[in-house]
Amino acid sequence: MSWLQFAAGLIRDAMSSSESTEPAQPSKPLPPEDIAGIVNLIDYHRAEIDKNFQTVMAVLKADHEQRLQTIRIQKRWNYGLAAAVVILAILLVILLRSVH
Repeated sequence: MSWLQFAAGLIRDAMSSSESTEPAQPSKPLPPEDIAGIVNLIDYHRAEIDKNFQTVMAVLKADHEQRLQTIRIQKRWNYGLAAAVVILAILLVILLRSVH
């Protein structure tokens, strides 16, 4: 089945679907019944947002600490490998001088 046949089938289905005969009623926002309830809802919403931010910050802090630990370990490996290269270079120089 080609894409054109698929698209034509979708268009046919959309055109043949029956539409509702009732006109859509525009939805009007309802006025608040009590301000205290809205204020409480807003306070609850703010508290949830603060809690979510705190959770995200805790996860980011833990991730940051893990990355710092990984960097420390990587630095130790780098210093160890650099020391090994220097020692091998010194041994190579000593061996080459003793051969001649």
